[in-house]
Amino acid sequence: MDQKKVISRYNLTLELLQKVELKNNLSFLKKGESFIDYDEKTQKIGILISGLLYSTYIAESGSEWVSRFFFPPNNFIVSNHRSFYLGKNSSESIRAYEDSELICIEKEEFKYLLDNNPKFERTVRILAEESYIQAMERIHSFQSLNAEQRIRKFFDEYPDLGKKLQRQHIASYLGIHRNILTRFLYKI
Repeated sequence: MDQKKVISRYNLTLELLQKVELKNNLSFLKKGESFIDYDEKTQKIGILISGLLYSTYIAESGSEWVSRFFFPPNNFIVSNHRSFYLGKNSSESIRAYEDSELICIEKEEFKYLLDNNPKFERTVRILAEESYIQAMERIHSFQSLNAEQRIRKFFDEYPDLGKKLQRQHIASYLGIHRNILTRFLYKI
């Protein structure tokens, strides 16, 4: 997606949120603190202002895998939306990778804004559509690209993120063993 469009959408979202009155506006997470933990009822969505968060889940094998990174302006909506939407306990944990600042919107407040603020509803719809497209692109990458191609794609698309993250987190996100990532990085 065009980076100018991403930044524009992020800025428009922040401007819109400044115009609506929110109950618990700002929240700060220190590195390692949880936004949502495993088996917790998801009652909030976060808009990431600064910092970096990551989401993990536990596979049937018992291994923990990184499923997403949240960072502004590219991926700034922090949520386990399945749990939030369905009212079920979270199958993911979302933690701060570094100190982070978020705007939190409680579930009832979110529903109220959707029902009573057409601009908010439109913005949420557009962001959801873009999120769906990103998810489909990621699925297609996993299905059609080999490990080396996924690594190249990740570092081409997110060079700054690649510098911040530990190798095991990148490897987990890409669905590969850390040694494969390390070998590839030594080659380049």
